[in-house]
Amino acid sequence: MLGAPVCIFSQTMEPALQVLVFAPDARSASMGDAGMATSADVNSQHRNAAKYVFAESNGGVGLSYTPWLRDATSDIDITYLSGFYRFANNQSLSASLRFFSLGTIDLYTEDAQYLQSIKPNEFAIDIAYSRRLGRHFSGSVTFRYINSSKVTIENDNTVISKTSNIATDVAFYYQKPCSLFGNDNSEIAFGTIVSNLGTKLELPDSSSYFLPMRMGLGLRATCSINNENKISAIIELEKSLVPNNYKYKNSDVLSAAANGIFSDFSQMIYIVGAEYSYKNTLMFRAGYHKESKPLTDNSYITFGIGARYENLHLDASYLFVTANEKTAMNNTYRISLAWTFGNRNPNNRSYDL
Repeated sequence: MLGAPVCIFSQTMEPALQVLVFAPDARSASMGDAGMATSADVNSQHRNAAKYVFAESNGGVGLSYTPWLRDATSDIDITYLSGFYRFANNQSLSASLRFFSLGTIDLYTEDAQYLQSIKPNEFAIDIAYSRRLGRHFSGSVTFRYINSSKVTIENDNTVISKTSNIATDVAFYYQKPCSLFGNDNSEIAFGTIVSNLGTKLELPDSSSYFLPMRMGLGLRATCSINNENKISAIIELEKSLVPNNYKYKNSDVLSAAANGIFSDFSQMIYIVGAEYSYKNTLMFRAGYHKESKPLTDNSYITFGIGARYENLHLDASYLFVTANEKTAMNNTYRISLAWTFGNRNPNNRSYDL
């Protein structure tokens, strides 16, 4: 199953539920999965919930859809529902639901006799609290409930076991206006996050797997060319906190994460992205995402577009794998629709507490 643990190879180990780290929304996906330091939007919950208190709107809801691994199958998809509400100038609450449908799975006996077809699924529910910690600085804590499926055959009977996990994200965000290239209406931003820090995935066969724990840092520079045009450049760097060494398999989560910080710096993720905005209504985006071999060795180029009409936002993205051997992720697209309310003047970024 795609959402279940991946295999363990020789002396290395990989975390379970990698679907938790893929960008579920089209805007982030179109910039190589960047999101730690990008400007706040409805879907900031996934990459950095601390951005919500700097949003241009008081709240909003969004829905994203991803047909997953379409080069390999036709019935696996990811649906993402998110929303936030800034109930004070310096505080916000947000929530999201990520639903992973694993499609139809046909089950057979050992002698190839058809048993039945099943449609398992997995989901994660997030709730986050964000708060301004200074004029330009904010922080957030996200609590995540994960429900994962495991399908086994016992005496020709299908058994679908459910296992639950709790995970936490801790994120910080810094955003400040500045002067770039002689333009005073520019902005710089930094974002950092430790994500999916939580209990191991325990399976019915007594095996256990770490969640895809990661830590990352992002940097953004936004330059307003004039009143109608602006461009943003984003650089992000992530590291897996799951040690790439089998000897840590039975370690507790905190010990493994501590070792993961300083072990095997080949377990890195590199992201670069760019976004051009015209009149804050039409956006063009592109990005590049590279993961090292001890992880998934993914390497892909992304691009996308966005449109905004008053309170409605529509985004679309497309992913193209650059590796010599194309994977099932190739040709992945995402679509996101969002509605916001209580919008402020975009030039008033509300830095005052």
